[in-house]
Amino acid sequence: MILSHGTLTAPAAHADAIRALLRQIAQATRQEAGCRLYLVSENLETPGHFVISEQWDSLEAMQTHLAQPGVGEAVAAVHGMGVTDLTITAWEAGAQTDVM
Repeated sequence: MILSHGTLTAPAAHADAIRALLRQIAQATRQEAGCRLYLVSENLETPGHFVISEQWDSLEAMQTHLAQPGVGEAVAAVHGMGVTDLTITAWEAGAQTDVM
């Protein structure tokens, strides 16, 4: 399984538009093959700072997602609205351990 963590900060003037775009992306991504989780959260202490948590069956499934035209269009759109800190980091996870 692949776990990923992404972040971006929306300029105040575009926060609502980016929030709506991220909602659309999340809804569509959850329908993709290999997607186990796609969750977008907003930092309560820093409005406009978003965290994207993902779980994928495989790196290939995640790469297929990232190659979708809509993903590239969304990245271009947020950059066009002034986002300069978009990051995504992924890890390959081992066996699941339930801790609670």
